[in-house]
Amino acid sequence: MLDVQNLSKSFDKKPLLRELTFQIAAGECLVLLGRNGTGKTLLLNILATLVEPTSGSVSIDGIDAFTNRKQARPRIGYIPVAFEGYPELSIIDYLNFFAAAYKLDKRERATAIEAVLELMDIKHLHNTKIGILSTGERQRLLFAKTFLHEPQLWLLDEPLTPLDPSGQVEMLELLEELRSMGKTVIIATNRLEDVSRFCGTDSQDEKFIGILSGGRFAVFKTLRELQREIAEADSIGDSPSPNWFNELFLEVTKP
Repeated sequence: MLDVQNLSKSFDKKPLLRELTFQIAAGECLVLLGRNGTGKTLLLNILATLVEPTSGSVSIDGIDAFTNRKQARPRIGYIPVAFEGYPELSIIDYLNFFAAAYKLDKRERATAIEAVLELMDIKHLHNTKIGILSTGERQRLLFAKTFLHEPQLWLLDEPLTPLDPSGQVEMLELLEELRSMGKTVIIATNRLEDVSRFCGTDSQDEKFIGILSGGRFAVFKTLRELQREIAEADSIGDSPSPNWFNELFLEVTKP
């Protein structure tokens, strides 16, 4: 579904991403990790076609994302870490605006908006102005807006950070639902404790971990693959630490 080849990005001749190549299929998940400034959000912005790479290519369902933006963008849903703008708009006006921007048929808009309001449990807030919403409510609104055009590729920057514990549980359930629908999900996070929550170890699908360091992937494997490697090391006498993933992260991201 997503095919990235030799992707690089430089600013003022300083390389930030270097020749990244990877593929993620429909229904698969990639969790991006790395120290601050390693390019996680930059990579999401490139995949969302908001920033053009210095070199390399991004293909979504066989469509080049930068030479055919009009065809590629409807397939992309991007949820940034912070909600910006539109404080005076009500939720219903905001969703109507984006429904029109996504070119939803006028006869279908009301039904689609009703469905996403119910899905994200914000129907009771439909006349509330965005400026007075809580952080968690704004996060729900971003998801509601994104569901309107039913993208195939979901890009999420720190999706759990703004949410309280109950909201985090609901968000994890929603992410699993996205993947059960065959959506491709890429999540950037700074929180190592969220890796097992995002990735799990079930054998029904693939959930990849990509650890960025020095503009490259120091690790790009499934959590199951990493756990198997640790288990194999343990079988020859090296006992893995309970904090093995934290130790791995610190080792591969040394400055």
